[in-house]
This record gives sequence, structure tokens and C-alpha cells, in this order.
Amino acid sequence: MGRKLYSDEELLNRLKQFASELGRPPSQSEMNASGPHAAKTYADRFGSWNEALKTAGLETGTNEPNGRPAIPKDELLADLKSVSETVGEAPSERCYNDHGEYSVKTYCKRFGGWNSALQAAGLESKVELSLSEETLITALQEFAEELGRPPTTDEMDRDGPYTTGPYKRAFGNWNQALRRAGMEIYYPRDVSVEDLLSELQRLAQELGHVPRQDEMRDRGKWSESIYKKEFGSWNEALAAAGFEANDRWRIPREELLAELRALAEELGHPPTTSEMLGQGKFTTQPYQRIFGTWRTALQAADPDYLENYRQSDTETIPFGSNWAQIRKEIIARDNESCLRCGMSRETHREQFGRDLPVHHRIPRRRFYNDPNRTVEDANDPGNLLTLCIPCHRRLERLPVQPVIKRY
Repeated sequence: MGRKLYSDEELLNRLKQFASELGRPPSQSEMNASGPHAAKTYADRFGSWNEALKTAGLETGTNEPNGRPAIPKDELLADLKSVSETVGEAPSERCYNDHGEYSVKTYCKRFGGWNSALQAAGLESKVELSLSEETLITALQEFAEELGRPPTTDEMDRDGPYTTGPYKRAFGNWNQALRRAGMEIYYPRDVSVEDLLSELQRLAQELGHVPRQDEMRDRGKWSESIYKKEFGSWNEALAAAGFEANDRWRIPREELLAELRALAEELGHPPTTSEMLGQGKFTTQPYQRIFGTWRTALQAADPDYLENYRQSDTETIPFGSNWAQIRKEIIARDNESCLRCGMSRETHREQFGRDLPVHHRIPRRRFYNDPNRTVEDANDPGNLLTLCIPCHRRLERLPVQPVIKRY
């Protein structure tokens, strides 16, 4: 099916409606992420993004390509310090993504790198700069083993043991890191437009409704990012497949907050952006659109969020050598199913797109911080349990681990 055409008036009305939802003129990135059409559609029709904004009667920026003025450095540093006070330490890139007001890319662009931004804020640089190539490659291979395939940059930044930052610093780019880890590189550009649209239509038939971005990521053959790259935005891809644009950007504020509170109650703690993407009803985009930042959304859902927040300190702790083989043996020992709810490995992969996690009853950090023990000791079979993602999240937050009977 061909792309659905819209008149100039229809495009401008949709642009003004989206701006009304945001409470301000959207940037190009916001329009591409969740607007009714791609920013390129407006640039092609009206000559440029700023011309489209002017034609719609909206204000434009003066010195940034996305039509918005540059954020002062002192504001960036103030927010970085604020997040540091919240979490009790200099935040990692992933941690800041969860709680900061701006993007990590903005800091890297303005200060020359994440650690340079931390130093400018008077914070101690994270240890990611000193990670050895061997440590990075081992962590990447273990994460790929868990996924059952090489991870994308989005998956690594969202759920991996480290973000892609240290890999790019050590190896030059992500593909070079994959090569060093002995992994094949998949090139999304080889996918034809016909195949992309056919998969989108297949998934719609399977679901019984127009697919959302997270549904394509979790249940489709390709990620939603490939569609955005090819068509400019998710809604443009839907239009090309003959579907009406997805209305997720019109979700009421109270509905978003209700879902956030429900997920927090299920997890036992305020959810991170990764947890919302993995287990929530919505993606993080409508929250960022209405509340500006993830942290602001959390505070709107729970005024005591800052007081109740607990920062996990496990993300930078290594798993130890031969972890991939150990987790294989544990999953086989536990009959390839969650010991808490019984979910099978096959069902888990179908539902979450990932393998079953292996849980440490006594956390790795206790071994890591104990001078008389090592992380290797944490991988004793008696300390390991096979769980599904929801059960894993629940057990990780319990102060005392329950005894779970194996089948």
C-alpha cells in the first residue's frame, strides 16, 4: 500500500494539535519520536522545519537545528548535580537517562563526553573509562548469550551490563566492538520497504489492532528504530502500511500516572525507564512529552519519590568468569522454567523476547565488597535461581530472600 497523503492544512493542524499537547512547539526529535508525522515530511512540504513552525503560527528557536535555543551549560550542570544528590553518587549514563531532565547526548555534545560533563559539575568520573577491553568483551558476550543474538545499541544502553559509551571509546564504534567479540553484524539497510510493511501488516493481523512501537520491538521481526529510519517516524510507517496514525500521543495525564503507580506497586519501587519499556503498558515517550522528564513524572505520581528512591548498585559489578556457561547449567538444572511461577523458557522468550534471568539470592555486590570473597563465589550453584523477569524484579527488591523449592 502507498503512503497516505495529507493536505498542507491537515499537516499544519496536526502539528498545532501536537504542540498543544506538549504545551510548546515540538523539536524535530520529538516530532520524529511520537508526533503524527515525521519532521522530514514538514521540511519537504514547507522547505524546512522552522518554516513549517512559522506557517503553523508557532515560535521557532534561533541557534539550534531542531528549532530550539541551546540549553545553557549552567542549567545542564545544575541538573546533573541534582540527579547526583538524588542517587547518592555521580550518575552513570543509564542512571541519568532514568532520572535526568536532558539527554546524555546533549551532555556529550556540549562537554565532549560524559565523564567530562561529570568533571565540569565537580563530580568524580565514573570508572567506565578504566574498563579493560577484556572486561568489556566478556560482558558483551554474556549479554549476547542471554539475548540469544548480538544486542543492538538500544538494547545495550537499556539493559546491558554497560552502556555503549565505553565500547565506542575502546573500539571506535559499536560494530567494531561486535567484531572483536566474534559476533556477526546485522545491517538493517538490507531490509526492503516491502518486507518492512509486510511485517507490520502481519503483526497487526496477529494482534488484532494497529501495532504500537513497543509491540513491534517485543513481537515483531525488526525493531521500531528500523521503521523510523526508513520512514522518518513510526506514524509515517503506519501510514505507509495503510493504517491510521497511532493515537498514543493523546493519552490522558491521569491514565499515565495510574499506570506508573500500578507498575511501581508491582515492582515495589519507582520504575526506571528500562522497567517501564520492558513491563509497562506505555513507553516512556508520552511521559516525557507531558511531564518533560522521567523524574518529573515519577514525582507527579508520588510526591515522596525522592525520599523513597533506592538506587541499585549492581549494574557496574562484574558477573565473574565463565558466567555464560554457569547460567546455561543453572537454567538446565531448573528444568528451563521460573522456579517461582513456573513460566517456561519458551513462553518467556515469546513474551519478553529474552532468555530467563538467573538470580543471585545473595547479591553479587556483597561478594564484590567483601575482602575475603570474590565475585566468583557469588556464582555457586546454591546461590543461583532461574526466574522470569517479573519474579526476578520482585525478588531483587526483597530485603530477605525467600527459600524457593525446586521442581
